Amino acid sequence: MDFISLISKMISFIALMLVGYVCVKKNILDKNFSKGLSFLVMNVFLPCTILNSVIANHPDISGAQLMHAIAMLSLAMLLPYIFAAAAARLFCRGGKNAAVFELLCSVINTMFIGLPILESMFGSIAVLYCALSCLSYNLLLYTYGTWRLRASLDGADHALHLKSVFTAPFVATLIALIIFVFDVPAPRLVREIVSSVSVATVPSSMIVVGATLGNARLLDALKEKSVYLISLVRLVLIPAIVLFVLRFLTDDPVLLANCVILAACPSAVLVAILSLQYGTDAVYASKGILVTTALSMITLPVWAYILG
Repeated sequence: MDFISLISKMISFIALMLVGYVCVKKNILDKNFSKGLSFLVMNVFLPCTILNSVIANHPDISGAQLMHAIAMLSLAMLLPYIFAAAAARLFCRGGKNAAVFELLCSVINTMFIGLPILESMFGSIAVLYCALSCLSYNLLLYTYGTWRLRASLDGADHALHLKSVFTAPFVATLIALIIFVFDVPAPRLVREIVSSVSVATVPSSMIVVGATLGNARLLDALKEKSVYLISLVRLVLIPAIVLFVLRFLTDDPVLLANCVILAACPSAVLVAILSLQYGTDAVYASKGILVTTALSMITLPVWAYILG
């Protein structure tokens, strides 16, 4: 995809976000609808998109290439955690929001932002790569990520819980891997249903992001100085580190671009949800998500241009 086409696609994504944003501001959509749509995206639409990436068109990739892709994507998911932990220790110095700061820098919005952009750039192979990133993404988030939030609270449960790793996208990725590795044929009816449902992923994801922004206070977020530091780390420094490291480890430009674009995505909405769940500062998390998402509409096209 050329740069002009990418900008056009980003504008269409922004337009879809505005639909969600305006509908929330005008009280056309309430929080329950947004929550329900988000649930559908994560548990129905997105798993179908992941399955469709191997059912509709069998990706032209060997077993060795698949293992290499898993290794590179896992590293692209791990590096942000390492750098974010160092950044939190350097800039927060044990402050009350250090754990949330760290997760805002490390937990990326791969599925609501990364997948639509990469699919528009590279097609079904990008969907497969995004799906493969779910393996390490979920493992890191629901082990270290949740532990980091709990560990920041006095008297909290500090144990690791592996059960949370098995989300719908994670399970769909495992099924997609089985279908791909063993070349399992899917009945025509199944292909048609999965393909039809997967079409809803991109527009629904963008509307959810817009609705999430509509529920936040933009001016309050812009007054929070530390969110600009989070944005610098999340949107600029971390993808630069991923690009620097992975360019020595892979000669596949499409895989490299996928890893870097995923690493350049804004902070995930899950950070606010988990902050609310574990009793850390969900308002601060929402501010970071709002600002990084808004600024990513500028930085993501720049990264896409750099990666060609």
